[in-house]
Amino acid sequence: MRRLLLIAALLLATPFPALAAPLVSPEVRDLQPTVADGEVQVSFVLAGAFDDGFLSRIQSGLPTTIAYEFELLRDRKHWWDDEIADATLEVVAMYNAVSQEYLVNFKRDGKLVESRLARTRGDLEAAMTRFERVPLFPVEGTDDARLLVKARAELGSRTLLNFIPVHITTDWAVTRKFRPREP
Repeated sequence: MRRLLLIAALLLATPFPALAAPLVSPEVRDLQPTVADGEVQVSFVLAGAFDDGFLSRIQSGLPTTIAYEFELLRDRKHWWDDEIADATLEVVAMYNAVSQEYLVNFKRDGKLVESRLARTRGDLEAAMTRFERVPLFPVEGTDDARLLVKARAELGSRTLLNFIPVHITTDWAVTRKFRPREP
């Protein structure tokens, strides 16, 4: 019995590599809303997403996706905000080992919007994590209410202790409150 207790104590005292390694903590930053051309447009940056593991998944040749989730909310004082609409933006990267280029596809709500070629790691990271004035929601039907946009990113999944699946997502980022009327 003493031997079993000693072995159990040693196993619990030994740090597991999966638990000892710090987890990547990506975050959505600089989330800024803009109202133009009858739409709510959003600019933002995803920081901390590109680590060696994420880049090796892309360079394996398999499609690797970052899925951005957005919610348009009506601000209500002293109560939960009311969701008006939601949208997703998927950025899918595929590596071509022959030409040594990355094909980056942009899908909005499941429909292909744009495709680009990135030739360097810096170009790839910028294409997948930096966005300027992405049109997401129509302004009509918002009745000049105070609005805000929430956003988060999902970077796939990994396993903890080689068998527990864990989704890699950021916390929700929230814009300042704004009115939909254009200046």
